[in-house]
Amino acid sequence: MSLADQLDLLLLPEMRACKDRRALEAAIRRRCHTLQVDGETTLCRILGRYKFFVDSRDASLAPHLMLDGYWEFWITDVIWNNVRPGAVCLDVGANLGYYSVLMAELAGPKGRLIAFEPNRRMAHLLHRNLEINGFLGMAEVSRRAVGATSGQKLAFQASLEHPKNGTLLSAPHAVLAHETLGAATEVETVALDDYAGTPVDFIKIDVEGAEEQVWHGMQRLLDASPNVRVLLEFNAARCAHPVELLAHILRRFPLRQVDDDAVIRPSDQAALLNQREDTMLYLSRLDPVQRGA
Repeated sequence: MSLADQLDLLLLPEMRACKDRRALEAAIRRRCHTLQVDGETTLCRILGRYKFFVDSRDASLAPHLMLDGYWEFWITDVIWNNVRPGAVCLDVGANLGYYSVLMAELAGPKGRLIAFEPNRRMAHLLHRNLEINGFLGMAEVSRRAVGATSGQKLAFQASLEHPKNGTLLSAPHAVLAHETLGAATEVETVALDDYAGTPVDFIKIDVEGAEEQVWHGMQRLLDASPNVRVLLEFNAARCAHPVELLAHILRRFPLRQVDDDAVIRPSDQAALLNQREDTMLYLSRLDPVQRGA
């Protein structure tokens, strides 16, 4: 019997050291458990160790967490191999906080996590998820939308069934007329340059089309953080000026991407521009820590 089978709760060092991805995924699934809290909320267990509140109406992310206990394993793998104790981490577009709770534990009491989520319901559950796992002392939740500048008032829309695909609009009144989107709420923007206040070690950015704005609002922070590692979800179809964004990125970092096998490889600019699926870019002057290293 493997160590993963023997443990009641999976431990991060064992998950990092496990070389058999299928066995680890199976061990996480075996530890899945759900409890209906109320008509809109379910408590489940993710990654074989964290208590985690999800919205029961969510038909996109929540079913994976309740039945599998993990999400985008290849990204999860990169995070637990590249966030170290004492790290200052930013989770931009944190949603329920799946990556937030992981980064908070990895960074530990000497580190710091700031999680940004403008969706009010998701931000509420994000706060509860950090709290129930004992991470609020080392973490902070901001309900503002990260953008190019601070202090703008914009509209945010997201459906109850697909809250991870929220949309940030250019003005509070610019509401999308679409039957799958919920009511718009007003949100305030913040630029990372104005918020972080200190060099950072790790940033995850997943903002469903606002990547250009986030990037332009974090240049001073990048200047102050020479050893930062950034995971940036990129999709050319969502960008207004994808060629320019990649050109800006290449001025700072080599272009690398996280593949589905959790290996980080050099990326091709032309291929990224023609790719219609989301690609998670790894941006850093540092080489990544890969599984088994």
